[in-house]
Amino acid sequence: MESTNQLQRMLTDAETTATALLVIAADRLGLELLEWDPETVLMEVEQSFGVKLLPGNFNKLMAAIELLVSDSFYTSLPDFIRICNILYNGTFDPRAFDPADAGEIAWGITEAILLWPPTEHPEKPFADKILQYIGHSVHDEGIMIPPDVLRLGLPGNEELWDQVQANFSDDPEMFAAIYAVEKDKTDDINKLVKDKLRLLLTQLELLTLQNGNTEQAVKKMLAALQREQTAGQEMQPATPAI
Repeated sequence: MESTNQLQRMLTDAETTATALLVIAADRLGLELLEWDPETVLMEVEQSFGVKLLPGNFNKLMAAIELLVSDSFYTSLPDFIRICNILYNGTFDPRAFDPADAGEIAWGITEAILLWPPTEHPEKPFADKILQYIGHSVHDEGIMIPPDVLRLGLPGNEELWDQVQANFSDDPEMFAAIYAVEKDKTDDINKLVKDKLRLLLTQLELLTLQNGNTEQAVKKMLAALQREQTAGQEMQPATPAI
């Protein structure tokens, strides 16, 4: 009974991640839910657990399912933006365009990789329009040193940083100030991702499942994420000596 109560609490907690929601639902209902329409998924989850699923959590669950059955996150810009927003906080309104900012993109990519790493062209997983959107988002927020996970799709950003270094080569104090601001922006997003990743892993560790356990799943997810983060870090511009 305690395990059921815990699962009910997670299903009705706005902080529960899409990954945890998918694991909870799939463990109880089976992988057949990947083939169900959204109305059936909602009805079966609510009836099986005896709860009213939060709209945001339903959005997250359906986004997680979409990541497993479609490659649209990696190929379609509208789907990429929509899923990033949903994975971040569950929000989705089909009546209005909601752009994804750098933080939402960074977490969206992180959780998407955890759930279903890209299999087609892993060296360049995203379509060109998605890469352009990521680049514009980073640029619009004044970020010249992209956070780790965003470097996966932003080759060439080191050229912008090299230009800044060259422009202020004769003014080390100004360059040091610019570098400090840039580092703060990047560190904030990296911290956001790490905090949400820690929350996700904690949620998985707390799950009591009917079929198996989450330990092996967590290990596979972290291995996939580590491969992608390594690829991103290899694109990182050298830290200047200031």
